[in-house]
Amino acid sequence: MTARGRGRPPADGKIVSPESILSEALGILRADGLDGLTMRALATRVGINPMTIYHHFKDRDGLIKALAEKVYADVSAPEVGDILARARSLLAAYYAKVVLYPALTLAIFARPAIFPDHAKRITHELTSLLSERTYSSEHSLRWTHILVDYTHGAALAVAIQNRSIGHQSSNEAMLSDFESGVAALLEAFWHSLDHRSA
Repeated sequence: MTARGRGRPPADGKIVSPESILSEALGILRADGLDGLTMRALATRVGINPMTIYHHFKDRDGLIKALAEKVYADVSAPEVGDILARARSLLAAYYAKVVLYPALTLAIFARPAIFPDHAKRITHELTSLLSERTYSSEHSLRWTHILVDYTHGAALAVAIQNRSIGHQSSNEAMLSDFESGVAALLEAFWHSLDHRSA
């Protein structure tokens, strides 16, 4: 009798794609948070052997990084329009993902080694937008950190409130508050350029 090769389909013939595993993992993440996202729980939900998950994602950190890449893949600024409006749109798109998957954001904070490429891209995109208004890369990077930190704080506060009340609050009102805050910060960024050039 030969041992079953790594990645070979299970005996019942069920073949599950990495994408379908990630989709189910996101469902667990939204319902039960990071603590509920175990390899065994995910395997049970998908109806596969846990070793299949390890084959695709190596370990739990690999799974979390793949989830982050999937979640943040479509976060980007519009290709045309006013630079500051494009920055607002980018931050609003990222805010929405953090509100939806706060546990994913916290997991990335706790594990710098799994920081997703798409998160790096989003940061670089925002820095590039701000750099179009200033010749100082240090200045644009500083304001990128300010804006991203504000986005994280606002989104995680909403997510914590939603969890404490047991359901989604009026996210539309919260989004409006967030967008007002971003607009105020971008206005401060704009005025800081006037001050630097004076």
